[in-house]
Amino acid sequence: MAFQYGVIEGLYDQENQWSWQARSAYAHFCAQKGFDFYIYAPKNDPCLREQWDQPWPQSQFDALHTFGATLKEKNVRFGIGLTPFNVRELNQKTRQQLQEKVSSINRLAPDILCVLFDDFSNEIDQLARTQATIAEFIAGHSSAEQIIVVGTYYSKDPLLQRVYGTMPENYWSDLGRYLDPRFDIFWTGDHVISLGYDQHGLQQVADNFRRKPFLWDNYPVNDTDWLKHRLKLYSFTGRPWKLNDWCRGHAVNPMIQPWLSMIPLATLADLYRQRDQFDAHASFRQAVRDLCGASLGSAIEDNLICLGEEGRHFFSDFTRRRLESTFKAFKSDREQPFVREILHWLQVKE
Repeated sequence: MAFQYGVIEGLYDQENQWSWQARSAYAHFCAQKGFDFYIYAPKNDPCLREQWDQPWPQSQFDALHTFGATLKEKNVRFGIGLTPFNVRELNQKTRQQLQEKVSSINRLAPDILCVLFDDFSNEIDQLARTQATIAEFIAGHSSAEQIIVVGTYYSKDPLLQRVYGTMPENYWSDLGRYLDPRFDIFWTGDHVISLGYDQHGLQQVADNFRRKPFLWDNYPVNDTDWLKHRLKLYSFTGRPWKLNDWCRGHAVNPMIQPWLSMIPLATLADLYRQRDQFDAHASFRQAVRDLCGASLGSAIEDNLICLGEEGRHFFSDFTRRRLESTFKAFKSDREQPFVREILHWLQVKE
């Protein structure tokens, strides 16, 4: 399968869940920008994580089914991310539960199924081998044409070992050895939120995994407490277009704000299309105006440092009032989705 890039909705935030209206807008956006896939894997959907063995409420299942069909109508591949939370072995009970869950997911007809072992304890004997066995079992009951796995240690970031315990010796090479070669493996880079990627680092990972990694890129994500006060609106930087040779694919994780996330995401399409001619700032300027209109786009560009670098934590009362006054002036239907997100972000009480 050729290199592919697209969106992975992998947000943690419980208070700012995306609406189905926003997701529907993404079906059009992804098709327009040439994105290959959209993976639904929000950490705030308990039926995919802590309560994965429970069925979705019928209304949510129906909405997911409609969304997946809409993506496929626009030739965007539909993915689902399942975390078999606290499954430590395959016994009669867990096999039955997993089979029932995968059967339910099959009714949504995803093209991609992600099996996600991130963000829970590593207190399992032979961790890599056990995870590979669980992933194989899930894949064996799935109708999806592509399986992507993420391990407990999906980055070199020491944060993961501080939180989840010491990584077992040879974990990455064991995961690559035990996982079927047809499976892809997600990797976020040297850090959970990486500033960039290079060939040397990715080749090291490929050697361990025995396959090219599939990037899970946590940009422009801002759902962690230390990033919520910033809107990451600028172009993708630190990501060479040659990633399309060094990796199997590139999945980007957006912000809490779905509409504003489209601005940086649009520049990813430019990066891979324009290659050596890619100009990050020109791409940003074009994207923000194409999406928001010339006037609002100009206002966002004029305040880019305040919104993305200084951040809400550090605003004086004057700056907050000035920004609210500036963005309240934009009232057209085209501008409103973006303006509402900016104003809501400004008005959040810390």
